[in-house]
Amino acid sequence: MSRALFPGWRPDAAGREQLAAILARLRAAWPAGAPPLRPRRPDQWHATLCFLGHDMAHVVTPALLDALADVAARVAPHALEIGRLDYWPRPGVVVALPRNPAPLQALCDAVDAAVRACGVAAAQATTRPHITLAHTDRGLAATPWLAGVDCRSAPLRVDDFELLVNPGGRYEPLGRWRLSGGAGGS
Repeated sequence: MSRALFPGWRPDAAGREQLAAILARLRAAWPAGAPPLRPRRPDQWHATLCFLGHDMAHVVTPALLDALADVAARVAPHALEIGRLDYWPRPGVVVALPRNPAPLQALCDAVDAAVRACGVAAAQATTRPHITLAHTDRGLAATPWLAGVDCRSAPLRVDDFELLVNPGGRYEPLGRWRLSGGAGGS
């Protein structure tokens, strides 16, 4: 069991439908003879806002939960459009990348700062917000054909985030906060 702990954003039902359509186009474009594509389940799709670590239940304190609530009160909800797919060879994953990562990156940065202000040293800050759609073999040769996969979809709404724990194969929320800052985002 991984017991990974992290604040994350998960798409709502409409967002999962949009991602499922992109995944279907990815599967259709996957070259014959390529290593198998192992899609993640829709309930596993998320963007990690910062990674706290494994077996970190002891850091889930009222101060941390309050700090995350404060982030939600300052950050505006916004739309996320998928701009392209990419293959990351080291972990062997196909990821969906935002067309404009700035709003989601701002949320990542605010969450990371709030976590650190609580004295929790995050194991890894998020510097490239993404949604992992599928796993495949590590270290594949270049995948230029990914650029041809149509990623057009309706925008996904980023209007909340959760503190998630992964007890093995699923994500369980330990807290959830609605974004309510600013004028409502794009």
